[in-house]
Amino acid sequence: MPQVNPEILYGLLGGLLCLFGFALYWGGLRVVGMFMGGSIAAIMTIIIAYSTHMERMLALAVIALATLGGMIVGWRLLKGAHGFLVFIIGAGLGYLIVKTILAPYYGGLWEVQWVPLAAIVIGGILGLLLYRYVVILVTAAVGSYLLYLAVDRPWVLFVAFIIGVLVQIGAFHRLGVSRKVRTRWS
Repeated sequence: MPQVNPEILYGLLGGLLCLFGFALYWGGLRVVGMFMGGSIAAIMTIIIAYSTHMERMLALAVIALATLGGMIVGWRLLKGAHGFLVFIIGAGLGYLIVKTILAPYYGGLWEVQWVPLAAIVIGGILGLLLYRYVVILVTAAVGSYLLYLAVDRPWVLFVAFIIGVLVQIGAFHRLGVSRKVRTRWS
């Protein structure tokens, strides 16, 4: 069996994430949702067909239709779950910023009881509105780290991150991806 050099694999994966991270994430979200929904629907239909002693051709047709329906439902559910999770992540970050950074070091208004609640709501809404840029930053960071692992040069980490963010944001706006990626979650 041929051996694959891990540095080459890190470099290729890191380069892909730095340059195409958002596109891979958004496209991958659809594929994962379709795979999960289709798989669950197919397994459930196979169990039902087996337990009811369904005729073979009818069972295959029902399984195919259920799998297709499951793919559609899985895609829609994962997009909805993604929106909910983005809101929760933003809300959590808002709360943490207020409770761990602003309140202990700056006091005053930041220590009032309603401020963390407001930070949760504002953080969740900002997470929903800015999730594209958060995904771009995260994929560029992971990609640049993988490139750093590939070449073991610290400067590559920073250069790859800056280039990855700039290329993804530039491609995001230049290709009109912001209009193509819907802000509706369901």
